[in-house]
Amino acid sequence: MPPVDAVDGPARIAELRAAVDRLDQRIVELLAVRTRVVRELTVHKSDEAAVRSPDRVRQVLDRVRELADRHAMPPEVAVATYRALIEELTRMQLEMLAARRAAPAPTDRR
Repeated sequence: MPPVDAVDGPARIAELRAAVDRLDQRIVELLAVRTRVVRELTVHKSDEAAVRSPDRVRQVLDRVRELADRHAMPPEVAVATYRALIEELTRMQLEMLAARRAAPAPTDRR
C-alpha cells in the first residue's frame, strides 16, 4: 500500500493551489482599492517630494514589518512585497503629477 501522502499529495496540492488562487483574488481586490486611494491622495500632492515622502515610506514599511511579525509571516517577504508595491505606486503618482503639470491651465470663461 502506498503512503497516505503519495495518494493524497496531488489532491492536497490541488486543494491548496485553489486556496492560493482564492487568496490572490482577494489580495488583488484589496490592492485595487489601495491603488484607488493612492490615486485620490495624489490629487492633493503638488510636487515630487510629496509623492516620494521617504518618512512615510519608512513608516509604512515599519508597520508592515510589525504586522508580518504579528501574523507569523517572514517580515522580509512582507517588506519586499511592499517595497515593490510602493515603487510602482510612486511611479504611477509621478506620472499623474507630470500629466497634471503638462495639462493646459483651465481658462476663465466669463
